[in-house]
Amino acid sequence: MRSAATSKGKAVARIVIALHAAPAASVPAQSRSLLAYHYAQAALVSGHHIDMVFFYSAAVMHAQQPAETETVALWQALAHEHNIPLVICNTVAETTYNMNVDELVAPFQNGGLSEFSMAAAATDHVIQF
Repeated sequence: MRSAATSKGKAVARIVIALHAAPAASVPAQSRSLLAYHYAQAALVSGHHIDMVFFYSAAVMHAQQPAETETVALWQALAHEHNIPLVICNTVAETTYNMNVDELVAPFQNGGLSEFSMAAAATDHVIQF
């Protein structure tokens, strides 16, 4: 782990969030996406930096067309407001969910475990939901 930088005397952490739950999953799995979103909000308000949100397993469905859930809209707004990359595992999306990864809901982007590993290695904390 890298040491956290300071801003006005407070420790500032760099965070990567890994999400595994689908946006419209049954309760309580659905609440994991909202919990991750609220965690990200709280971290940002506290002055921390979110380097990436990585969507793995069933969470890749956040980026599927059409995006009709409120949870997806919340992630999109957070990403736009704070310039946070929303990266899905394209291998899982293609092989498990038969998603067309060339038609992802904006601002979701293709990536993989390599991108996630590089981001995790350069951050202070990896938080999984």
